[in-house]
Amino acid sequence: MKLTSEEFLAQGNKAITLIGMSGAGKSYLSDKLEEWGWHNYSCDYLIGTKYLKGLVDGKADRVNDPMSLLSEFVGKIGDPEKGGLAREEFKRRQQLYYDAECEALRDTLPALDESGGQQKSFVNDSAGSLCEIEDKKLIASIGEKTLFVYLKIGQENYRELLRRAIEYPKPLYFPPNFLRERLAHYMKDLDVENVEEVDPDGFLRWVFPHLFETRLPKYQGLADEYGVSVNMSELKDVASEDDFINIVARALDE
Repeated sequence: MKLTSEEFLAQGNKAITLIGMSGAGKSYLSDKLEEWGWHNYSCDYLIGTKYLKGLVDGKADRVNDPMSLLSEFVGKIGDPEKGGLAREEFKRRQQLYYDAECEALRDTLPALDESGGQQKSFVNDSAGSLCEIEDKKLIASIGEKTLFVYLKIGQENYRELLRRAIEYPKPLYFPPNFLRERLAHYMKDLDVENVEEVDPDGFLRWVFPHLFETRLPKYQGLADEYGVSVNMSELKDVASEDDFINIVARALDE
C-alpha cells in the first residue's frame, strides 16, 4: 500500500503493519496504539494462544504469559543439559513456528475487515521473522491492504539491542539455510563435533549479529515496496495517535 502523505492523512480508518527486528519497539508501539483505540493484531501473541496453542500450553500458573511459553517452545539448539534441543527437534519446532506465522498472516485480512466494521484503525504487530516468509503472494496481500512501517534501528539503538541479546539470549526463528551454514561455522570455530555439545546461549549470542545483518536488507526491501522507514528513535517519545500519524506522514513525503 504505497500512499502519499495526503492520502494517508485523509484515511478514516488507517491500516499499518509494523515490521522490524525483535526489540525494535513494534509491540510497545502497538500497545500504545491499542490504548488510543486501534485494533491490535499481534502475530506472536496469536501464534502462542491460537495457532500453536496445543503445543505451547504450560503450567497453570503461567497461562497469562503466552509469549514466554512460546519462546520456551521454539527453544534453543544445543546441549540438552543446558536447556538445548537436538537438531531434528529444533528444526521441527522451527518449521511449526514458521507455518503458524504464515497462518497468522493469512488471517490478518479477515481481522482487518472486522476492525473496519468496528470503525477502528488497525495495526498488525508482525513477528520479527516476517521478512523471512517465502510466500511472496501472502506478503503482497498484506502489503496491498496495510502500509508497512519499518522501525529502523540506528547505531545507538543497535548497541542497546546487541547488549540485550548478549545478556538475555532468547529463542529466534532462523531460515533453514542460514541455520545450517551459521551452525556449521560456529561449530568449526569452536572445534565442536556434535550439536549436543553446543552451548545454546553461546550460539545465540554469537549468531544474533549475523541474523541482524541478513535481515536489514529484507526489511528495507519490504518498506521500499509496501511502505516507509521510520527511525525507531523518532518514535520513543510518541505521546499520542496524532504524533505517530504525523511521523509516518512525514516519512511518506521523504
